[in-house]
Amino acid sequence: MKKKNIIALTAILSAVLLLAGCTQMSAPVENLPANSEVTSEENIGIANPWSDTTLDAIEADLGIDISIPKDATQTGYRVLSEEKLYEIDFAYNDLGYTYRLKKTDALEDISGLYYDWTASVDTGVGDYKATDYRAVTDDETVDHIIWYADQEGITHSLSTSAKDLDGFDITAIAEMLIGIGSDDDNYYAFYAPVIDEIKGAINDGYDDEKNYKYISNGLMEKINYGEKEELLNSIGYCIEDISGDGIPELLIGDDEQVWDSDDPDEKQSYLFNVFTMKDGEIYCVLDGWSRNSYRYLGDGAFFNVGSGGAMYTTFAYYNITTDGDELICSDCFFTYDKDGGSEIGYYHNKTGVTEPEEADEMDVTEDEFWKIAEDNDFKMIDFDGIGNY
Repeated sequence: MKKKNIIALTAILSAVLLLAGCTQMSAPVENLPANSEVTSEENIGIANPWSDTTLDAIEADLGIDISIPKDATQTGYRVLSEEKLYEIDFAYNDLGYTYRLKKTDALEDISGLYYDWTASVDTGVGDYKATDYRAVTDDETVDHIIWYADQEGITHSLSTSAKDLDGFDITAIAEMLIGIGSDDDNYYAFYAPVIDEIKGAINDGYDDEKNYKYISNGLMEKINYGEKEELLNSIGYCIEDISGDGIPELLIGDDEQVWDSDDPDEKQSYLFNVFTMKDGEIYCVLDGWSRNSYRYLGDGAFFNVGSGGAMYTTFAYYNITTDGDELICSDCFFTYDKDGGSEIGYYHNKTGVTEPEEADEMDVTEDEFWKIAEDNDFKMIDFDGIGNY
């Protein structure tokens, strides 16, 4: 009888140890530990099989470089020594992540996740084949991506969860971890063709016969009517992840004096273009010019002023999608002629369609309409002059 009790106790302890080494899901940001300390021993009274380690130790043992996002917080590193299973927990852009790595002969499920996946898609992380899983429950959405790096013989697993992950691409975060887009500097080479073309057009002059790939109407206007040395200093670029998907966008623009200010130092940043990466290619998200201008509001939001003549003015608010490849209108105010052009009508909708029949007429004065454009907190963009590239 005692022998049976010993066997049963051993089985229970083994099960507890196994569960202690399995993470069901990365914690929400507010619940992530400030360090990698695990409190299992306090909670259940047995030794915790996980122990703290360091990023250098993980990289040395696996023989790879790991690129934790530079703005990540609450980062913790630990190892399940008996299995040589490594785990990195971190928070980035308001989400908590669990990243696991292990040397294996083939792909293994090292995630420690137990969900009925409601969707899966074959994708890629860099040059590696991967599978992206999603589970949607009443309380949360869980994303998990797993891939096998055959050259190194390592299985990688990355997971996160939130109430809603619509539009979120976990692949972008996975690629950051293996060194693709982990730092803005990595994107200078990717966006170099854009900057090179703009700088070349400034230096050589705009050629109407040339088929430019990246120069917008706004840049054409500037280059045609500006002085080269001034343009090399005033037209600038900025590489920043404004969409929050881990892939920095390239912003092209300049700082211009506020039109109704007498102070030459009172300026606002205007955008000619925003580019992003889409399917490995440079993709234009935003194209601005003098009669279709964009200014940045922060948090991926833009304010657009469009003009089609004395009676046709548009003020519109746009948000860049999480994957960074589209602008979505959230609010639109515009003018349109009434009564055969004898009067100006003021209209509003949330679609961006500037047709009176697609909007509600507003009961405002001209001054009240123009105040819409004034009541915004435009953000200055830290442009670096094209001439410095």
